Amino acid sequence: MKNITILTAAIAATLFSANALAAEVKVEWKDVESYRDIEAVNAVQSSFEKQIMDGLTAHWKELGAKLPEDHKLTVTMTDLDIAGRVEPTYGASAASHMRVLDEISYPAMSFAFTYTDASGKVLAEDADVRLKDLGSRSGTMRTALRSGRDTLFYEKRLMDRWFDEQFKASSN
Repeated sequence: MKNITILTAAIAATLFSANALAAEVKVEWKDVESYRDIEAVNAVQSSFEKQIMDGLTAHWKELGAKLPEDHKLTVTMTDLDIAGRVEPTYGASAASHMRVLDEISYPAMSFAFTYTDASGKVLAEDADVRLKDLGSRSGTMRTALRSGRDTLFYEKRLMDRWFDEQFKASSN
């Protein structure tokens, strides 16, 4: 029993210390109603939008964990086109529409960001970052299996690639 308590305490300390070392990340979603494609398929639109925004906001915060703890990353999302396109099913199933993933309906997003140090000095910023993944469905079988477990896999991969390129010198 003592070993389990020590192990639990060690895991908790690791989790809390990982969060303590992360940069502060603030994400704002601007004019969501004008985004190119954040359309719900057979779901309540407001709930779907919340799920998408919460998922991507959480991913921005995960990426911020790679940056120094006294720094701040502010991201303002200005447009989003999630992977796939909405198509009618024409009575093929109980659902009236479904999201189809193919090579021509790639994810895209636009945002502004500011990255500052502890003193507030701007280290990097861009008022109009535009990302798209034209080869979003290409890859190995391992990629295909991972993508099936995460509804935002392609959007997160797009963010990962940008982040790694933008912050290669700053990341731990």
